[in-house]
Parts: sequence; structure tokens; C-alpha cells
Amino acid sequence: MYDIYKGYYFSIAKSKNSVNHFSNTLKIKQELKPNEAKKKNLLKAIKSIESLEIGPNEIFSFWQIVGNPTKKNGFVKSRSLINGKIEDSIGGGLCQLSGLIYYISLSVKLEILERHNHSIDIYTDETRFTPLGSDATVAYGYKDLKIRNNLMSSIKFTFSMEENLLTINLMHSGLIEKNAVEFKEKTIDKNTIEIITLVSQQVTNISTYKRSVPHTV
Repeated sequence: MYDIYKGYYFSIAKSKNSVNHFSNTLKIKQELKPNEAKKKNLLKAIKSIESLEIGPNEIFSFWQIVGNPTKKNGFVKSRSLINGKIEDSIGGGLCQLSGLIYYISLSVKLEILERHNHSIDIYTDETRFTPLGSDATVAYGYKDLKIRNNLMSSIKFTFSMEENLLTINLMHSGLIEKNAVEFKEKTIDKNTIEIITLVSQQVTNISTYKRSVPHTV
């Protein structure tokens, strides 16, 4: 109902056979801290996402293409951040995929229609594997990642997974400018921080996080 109200429903990209031969690729590589359960969930979702070609003005919806992450649909329990706590849940680990898709979409100024940040920063500077502010949490039926292809040609997301590395590829055939993406931190109080997202020095988003370990300010 939300998608119909917003006018998204009839523009959401559907899985179909690709008719384009993509000649250009943009990449972002990210550290992967895998376990067998997380890898299984990631590979299951990747298979669905890679079946999708997103035409001009079409909308990528994470949950519309991945589907409900249930045991019946082939997903398993893995680590997730739920209500501010680390717990095992069916489909755990999928937020790394949604975060990568969001991050690379920022770099080419795709239109972000829906994105949610995590409520808590659970990492330290030593353990962080992606910039704070580049995350995109997803919860089926509640929080989605929706991105409109506002470019003149079709695009496609593909992935490659190595032992400790996950790479997202944005496939395209037109000329796409890669923009500088920055995440600037602003301390609100000892428990709260804001991350200001800038693309080509323009503010595009502000995300608020609680610190998992309070800092002295």
C-alpha cells in the first residue's frame, strides 16, 4: 500500500532476461567477515539481484527482488542487529548487500527513495570495515532500500565474493560520472553522533546513531 501511495509500485523493476551488453563497470570492494550461514544468505540474495536489469526511471527495491528471507525460501540464521542488540536471525547478513548497493548508488547520484540507517554504531575505528553512514539496514515488510535509476541507460548490480572480500559492480553502458562521497561526523552528545553524507560536496543525507560505547565529550 505504501508503494502504491507513493507511486512506486508500477515502476519497480522486475526480474527479466538482460537485453543489454554492459560495457562499463564501477566497483566498490568491502571487507567480508563471513561465516557459512552468512555466505549462504548472501549468495541466495545475490542470485536474485543479479537477475535484475534496471531500466531508466525504474526502481530497484531490495525486498521486491530478494523476497521474504524465510527458512522456507532458503535463508538461514546468521548475525543481525535487532533492536540495538546483536542476535541470530533468519536472513542475517543481508544488510551488507543493501549497504553496498546504497554506497555505490550514492557515487553515481542515483535517486535514493528509501534508505534506513542502523540505530546503533556497533563498531570501533579498529573494527570498522565500511564508512559509518554508508549502511542501509533492511527489515522485510518494514524497512526497504529503494533506488530509482535516474540515468539515461539501464544498469545492473553484480557481485563477486572472495574469502574475505565482497565486491559490488555497477554495470552500465552510458557515460557515468563517479562522484566523491564523504561521511562527516558530528558529535551530538556523549551517546549520539550524526553522520552528514556529502556527494560532490553537497549534503544528501544526515544519519543519527547511538554509540554502543559512550564517548567522553
